[in-house]
Amino acid sequence: MEINLLNSAKEFFNDDVLSKLGNTVGEDKEKVKSGLAAIIPAIFLGLQKESGTGLSAILEQAKQYFGDFNFTNFLKPNAETGEINELVDTDHNEPQHKDLLHTIFGNNLSTIVTTLGGFLGSGGGTIQKLLGLSLPAVFSSLTQNGTNWNASSITKLLDDNKSNFAAALPSGLGLAAFGTSFANVDNIVSSTTEATKPIEAVLVPVPLSKEEEPVAAVVPPVIPPPAEPVKRVEPIIPPARLEPLPTEEPKSGGGGIWKILIPIVIIAVLWFLFGKGCKGDKDKVAPMDTVSNNVTDTTSQVVSSTPSVRESLEVELPNGVKLNAFKGGIEDQLVQFLKTDYKALGEDALKDKWFNFDNLNFETNTAKVLPESQVQLENLAAILKAFPAAKIKIGGYTDKTGDESYNKKLSMERATVVKSYLSENGLSGQVIDAEGYGSEFAQAAADAPESARVLDRKVAVSVR
Repeated sequence: MEINLLNSAKEFFNDDVLSKLGNTVGEDKEKVKSGLAAIIPAIFLGLQKESGTGLSAILEQAKQYFGDFNFTNFLKPNAETGEINELVDTDHNEPQHKDLLHTIFGNNLSTIVTTLGGFLGSGGGTIQKLLGLSLPAVFSSLTQNGTNWNASSITKLLDDNKSNFAAALPSGLGLAAFGTSFANVDNIVSSTTEATKPIEAVLVPVPLSKEEEPVAAVVPPVIPPPAEPVKRVEPIIPPARLEPLPTEEPKSGGGGIWKILIPIVIIAVLWFLFGKGCKGDKDKVAPMDTVSNNVTDTTSQVVSSTPSVRESLEVELPNGVKLNAFKGGIEDQLVQFLKTDYKALGEDALKDKWFNFDNLNFETNTAKVLPESQVQLENLAAILKAFPAAKIKIGGYTDKTGDESYNKKLSMERATVVKSYLSENGLSGQVIDAEGYGSEFAQAAADAPESARVLDRKVAVSVR
């Protein structure tokens, strides 16, 4: 039976709860109701766009808060004040939703709060409270009151309900301000609206014979299919080489096309050369085109898995499985190491030996693995299955740019994504821990060239 997630989440907010929430946030009941009507589908859409390893990390974090949570009474008013209190993380004395919302929406969270506040005519504090109080209702719907945290089944639920989420958002909310993924939702809503418009017939004159009376043929209009939303991918390529453009005048008849093509070529070259420099630089982790040797810091030896020449290699595992990888890459080095008597090195020596992923890239400032990097996670899972006695720890690292507390959080989220993927594939017993080190072991200064700082942005594994 299909589960309507929106209806399931909204059932928590009956008239009595809406009135008490209004008293809590200092707004009338109808405004609170309008706010929740926009906030709940926005949260669902934020989760739906993270389908995959990004969603797994979010679910791991949410499970820490709501794994044994009493969803029935979370909106019960305070006996003394009659108000509904925010859920507080007792370890940090902060609202539980603070980090979770940031994980879901990333750097767009402040924009979302501002946009919703402007649309509803409410302050940011009110929107933050309603976002936080909506989270338990959302996760209750997704996990069947905390009984099912399986990422695959939750992904299917979100995908099945995506059109409901988009249709439930108030018209005119302007989701494009929330980021690329939400702009795609605007396209869905627009396409749905266009599809419901009445189609006007087009009258086309038809040549007549002498015997025929004048008639008009009714021809349906040609309606082009809606354009597919285009997700912009930031290119990771070596600097382009500028070739001289033709200086002679184009021959007669070709001048028009050259006037169009030449500016396009110039713009494309400039984009490849300089476009990347305008973006955040924490989207690449051990990119494939990086050239490096062994990197050693003061506390640990990091075994680089990015050789200067990327030579394809087929890595064969003890169970006969063959992996497509690169010579000197993480698959090659890790398998060779696991075939040795590594346990004889002792725990202290093993702690100092790390293997870098060489093709694990993320979206900018998020823990969402890019699709082309999924194969390296699959290869790591295959290696652990072939060496069932091996246990690993996962580490996340950043460079020295930016706020260190954010760097720690981002590196932890990325390490957790890898751990979650392995756990979903039945390998949780072989992953003893995941830790984010931020820029603690970064070698390059914050103002160092990008070619130096990129070596500090990585995810690595250590055999224990």
